[in-house]
Amino acid sequence: MAQPNLVKILDVCRVPPMPPSSNSTVQTSLPLTFFDIFWMRLRPSQRVFFYEFPVSKTTLIDTILPQLKHSLSVALLHYLPLAGNLTWPLDSDKPIVQYNEGDTVALTVGESEDNFYQLSRNGFREVEKSHYYLPCLLASKTGVPVLALQVTFFPNAGFSIGHAAHHAVFDGKSITMFMHSWASICRHGGDSTLTPDLTPFYDRTIVSDPFDIEKSYIHGWLAHEGPNNRSLEIWDSKAEEDAMLGTFKLTQANIESIKKWVEAKWQEKHLEKSTFHPSTFAVTSAYAWVCLIKTRKLTTKNVHLYISVDCRARLEPPIPSTYFGNCITGCVIGVDTNKLMEEDGVAVAARAIVEAVGGLHDGVLKGAKELIPNLLSIQKEGGFLVSVASSPRFEVYKIDFGWGRPEKVEMLIENSGALSLSDSRDGNGGVEIGIVLKKNETEAFASMFTSGLKHHQIHQS
Repeated sequence: MAQPNLVKILDVCRVPPMPPSSNSTVQTSLPLTFFDIFWMRLRPSQRVFFYEFPVSKTTLIDTILPQLKHSLSVALLHYLPLAGNLTWPLDSDKPIVQYNEGDTVALTVGESEDNFYQLSRNGFREVEKSHYYLPCLLASKTGVPVLALQVTFFPNAGFSIGHAAHHAVFDGKSITMFMHSWASICRHGGDSTLTPDLTPFYDRTIVSDPFDIEKSYIHGWLAHEGPNNRSLEIWDSKAEEDAMLGTFKLTQANIESIKKWVEAKWQEKHLEKSTFHPSTFAVTSAYAWVCLIKTRKLTTKNVHLYISVDCRARLEPPIPSTYFGNCITGCVIGVDTNKLMEEDGVAVAARAIVEAVGGLHDGVLKGAKELIPNLLSIQKEGGFLVSVASSPRFEVYKIDFGWGRPEKVEMLIENSGALSLSDSRDGNGGVEIGIVLKKNETEAFASMFTSGLKHHQIHQS
């Protein structure tokens, strides 16, 4: 049953970048690289931040909103392409991001009658409800905005800030860098100074393409529903009607316990000659993946996990950590379903993830051309594919606009079985896991997740 929309739209503002000084040089257009082109028609990155700040509607609208709008205008001076549009000029062999004078970012302002405290806590709720606190990118065949924002007020409780960011322009690192920048400027009263770690690096010439991946991706998009399909319309990939979005947490103690358990299991197997130390990412992804597989009691021969890998430090030569744009590649990990269903399934999954990421040291872009065909092949064969989005390294709970850290940060994922990872609000090294499930799976998964924490630990004799 569709949920009632309790958000009333008060206004849609157009926020322009602050005019640059006469001697400044700002980037007004960006060509896409093959890293960007991969995402050309895929759904945008959407995330909502809930901030507890129990003040009146008057204070929210007359004080907080003007500060958010002014600091956004200042931030856009550093991130000028974000006020522009993705377009595909007729004389260009690939799309570009273009900012023209007068371009703005749409900022929707809303007021919600919903319960802020229920929305900002963990547990499951309908995916559909998240859409009310997130803006849309109004795409056409010939152009699409790079970014849209929404501020929603909950009088006497707080407010939320949601973004929709075109994935062909941003990866997760880049959009969270922008959000950190906007928050920093707002927190410091509109001061336009950014620290080096928040100053975007735009030079696309440093991204080399030794395997001619760009041509392969462009050809694929032109041929899809083609020939010569230059449309920039975003694929519609709405969640199933009964899809539920939930958040679960692994504390640092949980993570360390699972790591020790995994290491012990591999020592028991005598398969590890050298010490095996799985990363936090490996054990967190493995644990959630196996819980999902066991919840669904899958009978397919193999299951697959899709993870994104930041290439900035892995390219030869490496590129700056503040490089703005997409710089991620994908890695598909396949494992025998029966092995993951067994008692030591998490150890098997963690090992597979560690080996897959370790294999990238031989060349992070090897196999990138085949990535899309591999994913389509798994889908065509009816295989079970779980994707993992975002990263705890983005530190989304540190995005403070001046009224405190967010009470809850939620990434919109719509595919059933999809996962997202983030840091935890307490800042103590834990990881929050977002997951989308069918309604009839939620209780079983929650039980599996909780009971598994007792099993995946070393019991001292």
